[in-house]
Amino acid sequence: MHVLPVAGLVALALTLAACSSEPSDNQAAASIEATIAANESSDAARGLPKSDAPSAAKAAKTLPPAFLGRWGITPADCDFSRTDTKGLVTVFADKLSFYASTAKIDALSRQSQYKMTADLNFTGEGRSWQKRTTLELVTAGTALVRTEQSPAATYRYERC
Repeated sequence: MHVLPVAGLVALALTLAACSSEPSDNQAAASIEATIAANESSDAARGLPKSDAPSAAKAAKTLPPAFLGRWGITPADCDFSRTDTKGLVTVFADKLSFYASTAKIDALSRQSQYKMTADLNFTGEGRSWQKRTTLELVTAGTALVRTEQSPAATYRYERC
């Protein structure tokens, strides 16, 4: 008995599909579904985790990839060897991490692909609080401007 690797199965399925004079939309969809299923079962057999697509509610609270990363107010904030990086913010898809606090995104409103307004739930130093904050990428995405409301404050970060 011969066992074909997943790539062999995919190639075989594509070859068979190509032999048909005019594949219908149903045949194409079935071929795609078969390829996905074969890849998922192959990944599971190798012990790889299956990635779950984010739910619509979670995706609505997720920052786009352009915002993600480490941002510093001063160049020293980006120095990995320092422990006093009080002007550093690390932006994740669903939260912002500061020197002494973390802010989880509770709601997110997109003004454009470069400007978001987030309702943040902060925790840190034994306290918790909420703030509405606008995050905007400027200078061709190399700078992040964070504007807080109540009280108003603006911070400019450079990408680390």
